[in-house]
Amino acid sequence: MTRRNLAGLLVLIVLVSGPGLHGPAAAASPCQRSLDYLADRYAAEPQTRAAFQAAYDGLQPLPPGYSYGGSGANPWTAAGDGEGLAKAVGRFYAQVCTTLPQIVGDSDNALDSIQYFAWLYYHNKAGQRLVQGIDPVDPARKLPSVATFLQMFLEDYKAFMDSPQSTGQVAEWIADPRIEIEDYRRTRAAEYESWNAFFARNLKGDPATGYPSRPVTMPDRDYVVVAPTDCIMNPLVQVVVKDAQPVERRLLENPLQRDTVLDVKGIPLSVDELLGDAPDALKAKFVGATGLACVLMPNTYHHFHSPVDGTIRYAQIVEAGSPGAAGVFGYIDWPNWVPLDGNVGRPGTDFSQFQGFTRGVIVIEVEYANLPGREPAMLKGHVASIPVGLDTVGSVVFHDGVTEGARVKKGVTPFGNFFFGGSLDIMLFSPIEGADGAEMLSPAVQVRMGNQIGILNTPQPAPRTPWTPD
Repeated sequence: MTRRNLAGLLVLIVLVSGPGLHGPAAAASPCQRSLDYLADRYAAEPQTRAAFQAAYDGLQPLPPGYSYGGSGANPWTAAGDGEGLAKAVGRFYAQVCTTLPQIVGDSDNALDSIQYFAWLYYHNKAGQRLVQGIDPVDPARKLPSVATFLQMFLEDYKAFMDSPQSTGQVAEWIADPRIEIEDYRRTRAAEYESWNAFFARNLKGDPATGYPSRPVTMPDRDYVVVAPTDCIMNPLVQVVVKDAQPVERRLLENPLQRDTVLDVKGIPLSVDELLGDAPDALKAKFVGATGLACVLMPNTYHHFHSPVDGTIRYAQIVEAGSPGAAGVFGYIDWPNWVPLDGNVGRPGTDFSQFQGFTRGVIVIEVEYANLPGREPAMLKGHVASIPVGLDTVGSVVFHDGVTEGARVKKGVTPFGNFFFGGSLDIMLFSPIEGADGAEMLSPAVQVRMGNQIGILNTPQPAPRTPWTPD
């Protein structure tokens, strides 16, 4: 798994950070509305100008292993000062707004711009505050100009990715055999009206009966759990905390508690928060739960389905910006989240980020047969499917049938889809009810002979962008 492979998972982070000023590069941008807003705020607000200068003064050198043009200097230092930084970021966003991801084999280049912008707030508290709506000069005071711009830019960018002007690279992606376009209902680039329409393309098949290219393993065996979509499965990771300070990261030691902290790096994320506004009685079902993370790749299927047979007992979209999902802008240690190999799906992934992004919460009640002659004859538990869209462009969309009381069929019933920007499905499995906390599912992936366990890579690098590191 490479840094390029996971670009689609992360593309939203760059689109939620940074300002812009009027300039030639922005003149024809579909994101002109948001760029103009920041330009006006920069011109009118001395605090915003001082904030950019503070962010510039706080720029840090790149960590070992990273360079641009043979230099390990932070590329944003070339701006010269705070005003230059604002202008440079404005030009950057104007270009990012219409730069479409490209692919070669199993490598794509969408991560380049994300990583490039992240150096603005890498180990830079002033830069982090700038993009989080906090005054870097006076952290006790809000400075909403940049945060408002970020939200406006997201809206502008999503509108572009929903438009016919965003289809320029669809044919290139379809030509990649790893897209497996023959599995989908629409097989020609001309049939897709936008990039997002392609990104959320539908498999051939019937939501009531299944999908020939994604056969369900042993559909009649009620104890078999299936992958909710095409993804890489990983265990969850937690940080063991002492005196309110993280002291050790390790694979999650079961059982989960409602206040278990999942891999904290600055933003505590508990199981309780992950389940959104679900009733307390339902959240309590997951005390002692186990968990897995399903990480989607940019070139695969981006709808998600039920992993089990059962009945939906709760469904909610937790929007970014709402309580419990305040938004994550300016992750201060990018290389620690995305190392040089880009494997954000590795064991050790920082799940604390996902509190801040738009996510869904679907809780399914399951019932399956006990061993012969044992009581009770049927065992019960709950499974939570938590699709994470990594902010509003990578939005989570539920299908109409995702309602409380609906019966669902594993690997068949569609729950929803993601749009461009990235995707993850965190699954939690409650203990077996009435069984003294016995695990309903061990937190390890179990496959049968012949099931896919990986994809062989190709050696070609992704096409270069203006932000490709050396």
